[in-house]
Amino acid sequence: MPMTLESRTRRMQIFHLAHDVFCRDRCACAEVAVVVVAENPRTGERAPKHLNKKVPGSITFLALERKPSLPSAMLELTQVKAAVGRGYLRVVEQVPDKAAPAATAAVPTSPAHSPAPTTSAPPPSPTAHSPAPAASAPPPAPATKPPGKEP
Repeated sequence: MPMTLESRTRRMQIFHLAHDVFCRDRCACAEVAVVVVAENPRTGERAPKHLNKKVPGSITFLALERKPSLPSAMLELTQVKAAVGRGYLRVVEQVPDKAAPAATAAVPTSPAHSPAPTTSAPPPSPTAHSPAPAASAPPPAPATKPPGKEP
């Protein structure tokens, strides 16, 4: 399911795309030619040897950048999960695949879990569900510094 991620920081962020997590459907790793020094075990002679290796990719977010059409596998990466949890990245939208509506239509709904009817009234305020004697409760105490943390 394609999604849009947005950077919430004023600095550049780079996330490495781990092969085992990100490359499930198709491999996104780049093939790089690497030159290594190989030693012949019989003669002890050393010579350069060219090897082709697959290197995992990465994705870079510039400051406050928004990237659309990213695969949903991005949310499975531990670095991206941590960045979303800390507020460095934000999931702006997720567009469902074409197969997702067909799967949700096949699930039967019970009357207890049916969606509420829509009305033109404004949504209820969060205090509407709070207990009635809220006016007699004292206001919360202001946050104070813990002892021993004074500069």
